[in-house]
Amino acid sequence: MKCPLCGNLIDSTNLNRCVRFPICPGFIDEETLTIQSIQEYVVFDLETTGFNKKEDRIIEIGAIKVKNGKVVDRFSTLCAPIKAGKQMYISAKITEVTGIKNVDLLNQIPETEAVKNFMCWLGKSKISVAHNGAKFDIPFLKEACKRSNVEFKFTHILDTMLLSKALNYVNNGNIPNNKQETLARYFGIEYQAHRAVNDCEALLKIFDKLKNDAENINLSLKKI
Repeated sequence: MKCPLCGNLIDSTNLNRCVRFPICPGFIDEETLTIQSIQEYVVFDLETTGFNKKEDRIIEIGAIKVKNGKVVDRFSTLCAPIKAGKQMYISAKITEVTGIKNVDLLNQIPETEAVKNFMCWLGKSKISVAHNGAKFDIPFLKEACKRSNVEFKFTHILDTMLLSKALNYVNNGNIPNNKQETLARYFGIEYQAHRAVNDCEALLKIFDKLKNDAENINLSLKKI
């Protein structure tokens, strides 16, 4: 993020003030964060046993941390879906979609530990980028944080599905739908669907393309 007054960086650890504060009084209002103003964010994706945030569990977390346009770190872990002290079995459908098998999750760290590790890895990063994240990934991760008794650190979500809709690709006849794999094909990006790490790598490239097309759209990030 850049200071709207002097153009220097914003210190996200100091109330989003300019790094030159108090010499420069500039700051970014969290209510009006836009695509153009963010300089640090985390692209992330979850794979889960199902779609119920209370009954299902996370089986994989993948994430990429970006600062000033450069990838600075990656996070990737499989985790055991533990419920009521026992490991859940994942369905054949989930295996078909993700490629993750029950045997792959044996002896992996529990979901609660994986979530704690992820929140720790985030550090001071508070802005998330995810596809359909507002409806799925963020609510699911929030619930997992409650189960793990750990603070949920994200404050904003930039949902690339909503961004794609705002750009009217479907209405303009560019693509038939706003799915991530459809956007990847449209932008010529290699995509191996539904493994968290692969999804993040593809989504980072998709997000870069979307940002280029969104130069004239002052779309605000959704506060979580």
